[in-house]
Amino acid sequence: MKKISLLLAIVFCFSLVGCGKDTAPAALESTDSVETNQSTEIPEDTASEDFAETPDSVDNEEAEEDDGSYWLSGYLKSSEKDKSGEPDEYGVIQPIIYVAKIDGDSLIIEGTTNFRNEESQDPVGMGPGDYAEFIITDETVFQMVGGEYGPETVTKEEFAGYLESCADSGILLDLKITGEKVTIAKIRS
Repeated sequence: MKKISLLLAIVFCFSLVGCGKDTAPAALESTDSVETNQSTEIPEDTASEDFAETPDSVDNEEAEEDDGSYWLSGYLKSSEKDKSGEPDEYGVIQPIIYVAKIDGDSLIIEGTTNFRNEESQDPVGMGPGDYAEFIITDETVFQMVGGEYGPETVTKEEFAGYLESCADSGILLDLKITGEKVTIAKIRS
């Protein structure tokens, strides 16, 4: 009985192998045609309008993020002009602004400032120092930052008054500059 079972198993295996050979080329042909169809469909998908718009929208988002803006900041310390740009006791260069005022449609600062590409970034360098004059527009946002309730938006005149009263306070002046224009001016306590 074992011999018959073994013989039947061998015959069954050979019949499967034989069947596989007859259908294998057909299976390969159908697989090749599927792969060929898929490969021809992929370029068509990449040429579709949806795909073509995606890179442009990514470029536009990057362009909006990289609008040439940067942040300058320094501590308002009018009595420490001689320390502006000098290293402190730890060797860190002090970003001290000894003059900060609004004159008409200009924001004038004198002193050394920190430079950042983004507001939340740590300083990556020092501003050119000494004297800088930036343009104030109707779109410039003036804010007082600190306290429990978040930033308070103020008028240009109110901000000018705060700059004058904080001239030697050690409070941080933080400016977002786009081109030569001030887009955001903040006094941070």
